[in-house]
Amino acid sequence: MKEIITLDEFLEIKNNSKGFVAITDKNLTKNCIHHVKCKWLAAHNFKMKVITSNRKNGSYYYTDDPDTPLRTFNKMTRCEKCF
Repeated sequence: MKEIITLDEFLEIKNNSKGFVAITDKNLTKNCIHHVKCKWLAAHNFKMKVITSNRKNGSYYYTDDPDTPLRTFNKMTRCEKCF
């Protein structure tokens, strides 16, 4: 699992046909993992959380195994739209 810290990285991953992105947010009751092609995985949300807020409240992570974030982060769930 690798933290995504630039918009270029995010867009490259999003355009990839394989893998998953886990989003953490300390202010939400649950965090979510998405397929890279999920329509709810949007660049404007990435920019707000990672670039503008400088990861103060959460981060984005890329993984090829959807179970890794579920084991790593205690309030991680699967996206109900893309899983």
